[in-house]
Amino acid sequence: MSFKEDEHPEEHEQHEPSFQKVDKRHSAEEESEPADKQDREAEAAVQQPVDQETEEAVTEVPLQALDVYDMLRFVVSLLTQQAWVSLGIQKAPGAEDVEQDLPQAKVAIDTLEFVIDKLAPDLEPQERAELDSVLSNLQINYVTRA
Repeated sequence: MSFKEDEHPEEHEQHEPSFQKVDKRHSAEEESEPADKQDREAEAAVQQPVDQETEEAVTEVPLQALDVYDMLRFVVSLLTQQAWVSLGIQKAPGAEDVEQDLPQAKVAIDTLEFVIDKLAPDLEPQERAELDSVLSNLQINYVTRA
């Protein structure tokens, strides 16, 4: 069964409820303030975010919202990574080869020990044991290479 376009086209059109058709064709005599206002409103509606809740979920947490212990945990991960790289056990991100730099490794390991001690009041016993284990492994690897 087929239909001709000139036979009741409104029956065959499907409209999305969230879209509004706006005729932007204007002749010189037809241009007026209301048409321009409709155009601006239509453009503004398109530019608005669909869901404010979704937009808020994507928003990053400001650095001020982190407490000092959260920041120290981040520093621990950075120093640990740098210590492994400086020991020549891991490649630096983006590097093709491993390179050993024992003076840098020593500074990273010593600083890591200091930061872990400062974190101690906020650490659970299991977390403290894990960090102590990582620190011991780094120290042993340093001594074997020095």
